[in-house]
Amino acid sequence: MGALVIEERQHREWSQPAEALVGLARVRFAGPLTAATASTLRARVRQALVSGEAGLVVDLQAVTALDAAGIAALLDARRSLRAQAGGTLVLRANGIVCRALKESGTISAFALSSGTGM
Repeated sequence: MGALVIEERQHREWSQPAEALVGLARVRFAGPLTAATASTLRARVRQALVSGEAGLVVDLQAVTALDAAGIAALLDARRSLRAQAGGTLVLRANGIVCRALKESGTISAFALSSGTGM
């Protein structure tokens, strides 16, 4: 089982217009986003909320697997951020993530940034 890597991103290398992502914290995940690692995502979202972040861009380009627990963690993150002054969660997804979101019927719940596999 691979580890979930979290990395704060301060520079802009996103395909969305810069003004669309201003004020959003940036986090990159690598490895599986599954039952074994979903708590890490939840902890990072809690940290962002405590820090007063208005939104979060989650780069999932290096995610190697996404199961129901990972999707539930993403949905919880979206719900938590929206509850705090209408915060935003933007996903930068790869083909694995998009496929899992499509198959689960949850893809329309997320704002997606342009990326491969979408």
